Amino acid sequence: MVPGIFGRNFGGQTHYLYSLLSGWQDQDVTLDLWGTDVKPVNMNSGTLDYRLPEPARLWSSARYPGRLGLSWDAARLHATVVSRRGDFDIAHLHSLSWGEILSPLVLHRLGKKVVYTTSLFGSDNPGQIAARRGKLWLNLYRRFDGVVALSPALAEDCRNHGVSRAIALPNFLAIPGLESGRDLSLRAAVRARYQIPAEDPVLLSIGAAIRRKGLDIMIESYIRVAKARPLTWLVWVGPCSRGDAGGGFDASYVDSQRRRLLEAHVSDRVIWAGMVRDKHEMVGYYSAADVFVFPTRGEGLGNVLIEAAAAGLPAVATNLPGITDAVVVDGETGFLVPLEDVDAVTRAVNRLVSELSLRAQMGAAARVRSRLFNFENYCKRLKDFYLQVMESPPR
Repeated sequence: MVPGIFGRNFGGQTHYLYSLLSGWQDQDVTLDLWGTDVKPVNMNSGTLDYRLPEPARLWSSARYPGRLGLSWDAARLHATVVSRRGDFDIAHLHSLSWGEILSPLVLHRLGKKVVYTTSLFGSDNPGQIAARRGKLWLNLYRRFDGVVALSPALAEDCRNHGVSRAIALPNFLAIPGLESGRDLSLRAAVRARYQIPAEDPVLLSIGAAIRRKGLDIMIESYIRVAKARPLTWLVWVGPCSRGDAGGGFDASYVDSQRRRLLEAHVSDRVIWAGMVRDKHEMVGYYSAADVFVFPTRGEGLGNVLIEAAAAGLPAVATNLPGITDAVVVDGETGFLVPLEDVDAVTRAVNRLVSELSLRAQMGAAARVRSRLFNFENYCKRLKDFYLQVMESPPR
């Protein structure tokens, strides 16, 4: 059986998809990655390792603006699936526009099954689709033969809106170097690069430089923490300019946060690391940190929470029921805080910065929990899901 993994613009899914293809070893199921502007990719090396090609996107954005661009993308997608219909059994889509939502109508006529991954609550889940796009889109959504949901909340939303075959399948730990936890030599090297003393506490946050990721909440919280504990550092890993953004950068938003730090006179201990595409280098940043802070406003799951847990970092994260709590256990592996609550983030961070024993205890528990998100289990469940979809009657 050969599922073809299709998409128009993968965004944050690029890292996961390349990891999946590079680590996949199953002999009965072959995964191929296809896009309208790229040749089929099938790494299947079993190493779970790769070097992300430049640029980070698999293909360019729409060639034409507005509806014309969306129509062009839809036409290209359908031309691809029709021309390659003999090369796959299941089409697995990872983005949702007119081309993708109409694809079951085309693929079912070709005798193919089609699966979709819903990855962001409030964006591509059925409830949001119904609210924003109406009943037509929801009915088309129900035509998918199966839906992979990155979190329990997304899977429940699928079931609540008549999507009968939906599986909650959180992503796996996609940085193999973190399976052994922190690397002390890399910890020392990263701290030396930024001249961070070995004993100073470091807060780490990772994400696109957009409002949804809560950079402003992180900055306001850090300002308060730094006033009380001036030896605390903040490292932000993510796009810091249009040049390295790959689609996740809001210039005016980032500029306002930089100004806020300058006004508060705490910018000297804030490191803007920029985009980091090398996984070995990412191990270094996780190893150099002491607390992971993730005050996001919306997620499908939050892969970085899995990575931070594997590195033995206690997390302070927004409590998104059925999403972030699928990774972080409040009071055990970190703290879950209310949405938009700067005070709660500050209290939780202050506690972890000041209480070394609590930090170590939660970090150890996070390491244990991270083993739930192992690659072998993910692959088994994904294969079983594909087989269920193949055996299901036509929709």
